[in-house]
Amino acid sequence: MSDSNKIEEVQKKIGRAVNETSEVIQEKVEKTYDDLIDRIQDEREWIERELRHEYRNARRYVRANPEKGVGIALLAGVVIGILLGRSTK
Repeated sequence: MSDSNKIEEVQKKIGRAVNETSEVIQEKVEKTYDDLIDRIQDEREWIERELRHEYRNARRYVRANPEKGVGIALLAGVVIGILLGRSTK
């Protein structure tokens, strides 16, 4: 076997090894990506449930204590107004 044939054979082996390695890496990346997407969706669903729960609690509180709800809203409006007023100067 000549040197050029040996070199070609080694190049082919390296090419196959690179292709196999890139396929393995691609599969791992896809699995990691899919796992991450699933985890993010689970987190999103949990946050949505928590927000709905807290929203219901807030509505119940305001219905049970309307004067406090109006007072808190008024106070929040004043604070936000002051902050916005200062930021435009």
